[in-house]
Amino acid sequence: MLLGRDEVLARLAAADRLDDADGGPGGEVYLEAVREVVPHAEALGDPEVLFRTKVTFAWALRGKPLNGEPLAFFSEALPVLHECLRMWHAEPHLYPEDLVHWMWCQLFLVVDAYVWLYPEPAQRIHRLLDDLERHCPPTRTGTRYAIDHYRMTVEARRGDLEAVERIWRGLRWRAGAETHFVMPGVVCHEALMWRRLGRADRAVEVLAPLMAGHVGASEDSEVGDDLIMSYLCTGRLEEAVAAHQRTYTRPGKKLEDIAAHLEFCARTGNEERGLDVLHRHLFKAAGEVTSVEGMWTAAAAALLCRRVLEKDMDREWFWPCDCDDPGCDAFTVWSYSALFSDLRWQVVNFALKLDELNGTTFQSEKVTEFLHAGPIAEHLPLPPGTAEPRHRAAPGPAPHLSTATRDDLRAGLRDALALERERDISVRLQRLLQNAVAMDEPEAALEIRLAFLSALASWKSGRVRLFTMLAELARLHSAHPSLMTTDQLDRMWDAVPIALDRVLTYPTVHAAQIQGLLRMLEPHCRPGTEDLHHLRWFRVELESCRGDVDAAKAAWAAFSELPSIPIYETRSNILRRTRWWLRLGLDEQAMESMAPLLDESRPGVEEREDYLLLPYLRTGRLDRAHAVHERTYRTAQDPPEVAAHLEFCTRTGLLEHGREIIQRNLDLYHMYYDDTECSFDRVRAYGPLVRLSESIVADGLDHPWTWPAHECCPASEGWSYARLAKECRPEGALFAARWAELMGTIGRPMPG
Repeated sequence: MLLGRDEVLARLAAADRLDDADGGPGGEVYLEAVREVVPHAEALGDPEVLFRTKVTFAWALRGKPLNGEPLAFFSEALPVLHECLRMWHAEPHLYPEDLVHWMWCQLFLVVDAYVWLYPEPAQRIHRLLDDLERHCPPTRTGTRYAIDHYRMTVEARRGDLEAVERIWRGLRWRAGAETHFVMPGVVCHEALMWRRLGRADRAVEVLAPLMAGHVGASEDSEVGDDLIMSYLCTGRLEEAVAAHQRTYTRPGKKLEDIAAHLEFCARTGNEERGLDVLHRHLFKAAGEVTSVEGMWTAAAAALLCRRVLEKDMDREWFWPCDCDDPGCDAFTVWSYSALFSDLRWQVVNFALKLDELNGTTFQSEKVTEFLHAGPIAEHLPLPPGTAEPRHRAAPGPAPHLSTATRDDLRAGLRDALALERERDISVRLQRLLQNAVAMDEPEAALEIRLAFLSALASWKSGRVRLFTMLAELARLHSAHPSLMTTDQLDRMWDAVPIALDRVLTYPTVHAAQIQGLLRMLEPHCRPGTEDLHHLRWFRVELESCRGDVDAAKAAWAAFSELPSIPIYETRSNILRRTRWWLRLGLDEQAMESMAPLLDESRPGVEEREDYLLLPYLRTGRLDRAHAVHERTYRTAQDPPEVAAHLEFCTRTGLLEHGREIIQRNLDLYHMYYDDTECSFDRVRAYGPLVRLSESIVADGLDHPWTWPAHECCPASEGWSYARLAKECRPEGALFAARWAELMGTIGRPMPG
């Protein structure tokens, strides 16, 4: 039975009372109540009632992203709003202004989401704005202002400074901004936009009225978060400190507010305060990056973490979990190294996605610039904190794991080590450790740490956690040398060469952390052991990764003072130390290091003489270089020798050989955008690949080919050496930048 006009309106009013905006149940209940009214409104034939119902229905649909994919909301809500727009455009006199205004506000919520929250391609947003403009008469100046404002934000996301400047200047002298926006919010957003475009001067200009108190913010509004970085960037340090101090513990911060405080602390030498801010907003600042503001906030958190690592302030901490999922396997033991890696790659990946949507490289460039930002003030003193530091608080007990006594912890440790899957063991040990710390059971915590350390050392995964656990134990031993038994000390030291090997092979922790661990451990080397050999050996490798020739030579001299031991004269370690000198461009040292493997009297002459291809070329031993290349280029498969052969082929014009080597070793360049496979040697193999590919193209030898199937993806058509060079150049730079971040060499060329 169809409803009459009054009944439809009554049913619609009853549905509105379910809207969660006023504390009602909202969500699906509200949505379905409105949805039931729609067919009655359509059958009624009253344009105003239908318009009111449709606008209300679009509003009810806004909760859809909470329960499904964002595009599910847009695909259903946007057509409804478009229908309302066409109805109003055809007969504008039929509809009350409050409903029309509500319709436009909802349309702009969709546009805003497309720009920032759930990014869509820039061209698609422009098409939507064009459509809105066609349906908007010039008399609606405030709505026209909003349309142009969003055009400006799209161009800002793309990094088109000229377009932003043109639109912004046009908007400055137009009335109507208050129709759809709150002016303090517009001012702060525009200032943030200009800062991200690299125009701090314009940001200050925009903020001037707000900073002077001339913009009509309400009495209870707080804009200090928005002013912090503008004050800091313009040298108004006292005002920056005051704004930070007044607002850093304020609840209810937006993402951009959190980002401002994190950046302020990271760039003023106030890392401790920054960690307090980070832990107050951990789930917002360090959660999954899904929006543009989320990306910039995560980048600010990553910048803070980088500064923490550079000062060797990294520590173990516990990420609280209060979910009620019995199958939850979230990691609870974290470090700022692990968080830096996680956030850094999330930010980079999201920026690359944005660039694809925008058709530019702006977001990647700006994010990289931000991640590498230096201090504005080396140390800006802050007043004492206004609350207890959140990052120093003791953890609560871990959920999903009941341990009430020391015996429970011991039994839990036995049960954890009996599990089969690595992840299950790791999760259980982390929860046990959290409970031991929460219960103030240091002996149980020590035993859990040592068991976890041994487990991590035996696994290929968990490089960051292995180093963090070792560093925590080393700090404990340094502070209390008599705490560990002989057996416990042995277990700690057994992990030292394993952990150092892993963090110097793959990007894991900062050079300052490794240096700090080496300094902390050296005074505690056990007499009659190889402990000191390990520490000094890896100190040489650290300096070679950093590209510091003098420090590497000094570290090698210190290592050479020690009695020779067999482990460092093995084939693998001779090759390893040869790679040190090659990275540093020290040809004579590389050839001297390799000599034991080239002794013709030795059974099975070493076939990895191709390590020395470039030193031979550079020292004029051309015949030897060609002979080695001919003998070994068909068997080259690991990054160091592949890189050497590719560079040799480029320099000598043996491009056909180079193509063969590339095709046989494409898997070396099939990498994920994270730290799992980005070894130092693999990164150094990118440059030779790009240079050889470009030489192939320049000599007219390019041709189409297919990238073979990989374990993670099918074969890929449409490849050429031109495409390979184009795609691998930025990819190699991306991974090289990661090493530079962790080796403290940002802005310097990669060694070798």
